Amino acid sequence: MKSKKWSHYTRVKYPVSSSSLHPFNFFVPIVERVQEGVVSIVTEDAPHSKNVDSLIRSLINEEEQPNTTERSFGSGFLFHPKGYILTSEHVIGKSKNIYVKLFNGRVFEAQRILSDRVRDYAVIKIDADCRLFPLPLGSSAHTKVGEWVISVGSPPVAKEAK
Repeated sequence: MKSKKWSHYTRVKYPVSSSSLHPFNFFVPIVERVQEGVVSIVTEDAPHSKNVDSLIRSLINEEEQPNTTERSFGSGFLFHPKGYILTSEHVIGKSKNIYVKLFNGRVFEAQRILSDRVRDYAVIKIDADCRLFPLPLGSSAHTKVGEWVISVGSPPVAKEAK
C-alpha cells in the first residue's frame, strides 16, 4: 500500500468547526478522519497477588476468597475490514478475556491471533456484524527523522450508535 504524503492531508477539504479554525489545531481534522478505526481494549484476568504474606494466608485460609477480576485498559486500531486489530502485547498480556469497544459504542469479545512480547505487538480479531473502518498501514521507509507523529488512542464513545 502506498504511503500518503502530508500534503495529501492538507489538500483535503475537511469540515470546519470552531475549534479547528485555530491555526495550531491542524491535527483535529486528522483525528476526526481516523477516529472510527481506533478502538478501546479492556482485558480481564484473575488478580495477581504481589504480596507473599497475602498469598500464604489465602492458601492456609479455607474461607472462600471473593471472585474478583483484574481489568486493564489500552487501545489499538483496525487494520483489516475482517476485524483484525493491531495493539501492543503489553495491553493484552496473558489475559483470559479481551473486549474491544468500537467508536460507535459497540463491544465485541476478541480472540488473540498472534503476539510478540519482545517487539511488543499483538494482533487480535473481532467478529463484528457491522461495518468496520480499518486504517491503512504505513511504512517507516517513507519517514524522516524530525517528522511529526500523532498517537490516537482510547477514543471517546460516540453518543448514539446509528
